[in-house]
Amino acid sequence: MRSGWVLGLGCALACSSSEPKEDDGGGLGSQTPVFGDGDLMGPDFGSDPDDPNGGGSEGCVGQTAGTEAVPAVLQLVVDTSGSMDQDAPGSRDSKWVITRQALLGAIDEMPANTSLGVVFYPDVAITANTCFDNQADVPIASLSESGSGQRDQIERAFERQSPDGGTPTHDAYRYAHRELAATQLTGARFAVVITDGNPTFSLGCEGTGLVSDPVDPAPLVTEAAQARTGGVSTFVIGSPGSEGARESLSRMAEAGGTARPGCSHSGPNYCHFDMTRSGDFARDLRDALGTISGLTLSCAYDIPEPPSGQVLDPDRVNVLFTPRGGTPELVGKGPAGSCREGWQYSDDGAQVLLCESTCDRVKASEGQLSLEFGCATRVR
Repeated sequence: MRSGWVLGLGCALACSSSEPKEDDGGGLGSQTPVFGDGDLMGPDFGSDPDDPNGGGSEGCVGQTAGTEAVPAVLQLVVDTSGSMDQDAPGSRDSKWVITRQALLGAIDEMPANTSLGVVFYPDVAITANTCFDNQADVPIASLSESGSGQRDQIERAFERQSPDGGTPTHDAYRYAHRELAATQLTGARFAVVITDGNPTFSLGCEGTGLVSDPVDPAPLVTEAAQARTGGVSTFVIGSPGSEGARESLSRMAEAGGTARPGCSHSGPNYCHFDMTRSGDFARDLRDALGTISGLTLSCAYDIPEPPSGQVLDPDRVNVLFTPRGGTPELVGKGPAGSCREGWQYSDDGAQVLLCESTCDRVKASEGQLSLEFGCATRVR
């Protein structure tokens, strides 16, 4: 719990029934839809400070504070093996040139509070004594850090890179995962893996490195699941050439917590971003990266610091969501152990975490989230 919060010591901010706020049609004293299922909460919600379900005749009036989503921390894990030098569908350029252009374009559109790092793999020549150089081409840092010139460093790293070598996907992914786990930067953590085929080296550089001699990709699925348990979600993009890897890449995306809606490991709608049937790789890769950028917008919201001398009672916090151009809606708190709809507290109590379906709606609607303190928490 962050400094300044004290839990369980009563109503943090005033609950008043004698001086209610003017009802603008979306306040807690009106019949507002409960976010996610369309139910209505009663007009008496929150009127009794000691009753979490309300029950009085007048509405509870709390104080509202805005909140912002926690920024995202991304690690790009980009295949630059020799096969990426092949022509891209729908273009005279190579798959690598298209990938470089699309990634740099996507990075240009990322918010300044995003943190980003880049790992190219193998990043060594096919004749090297190792299959992977085991270091970050651009260490993870905030894109807003003007002193470090993070965006300039990323652009220079991409310009220096050229395709060569085998495909040590597991070594590269494990390294990237460890870097994400170790960073002290605040934000939801994501790995974005882009590859054009099955790995040709197993963990520890075991294998020949030849495209004609791929290794078992199953350990990557296990690794992605372990990363997910540790708080790192993994997006997977299968570039043209990855036809034989579609099932394993799909399973890796599912294990990494980013399976696409209605997906199947047998296709045609795989759980990863499948580019193998693309007629215009440049366009489809830009679209996929745009989707990923939107999905990485966090659904974790910091709880603002209370006014001086005030304390927080976690049972008197409510979440309000205002869709773009709409009226405020109450987001009910989800039940313990289940987070499909509504919200929950983070383990340290310093953040409000939107559940999966609620998160999807908030990100799609371009609305605003705010927290109301002092009124009994509405539970779904």
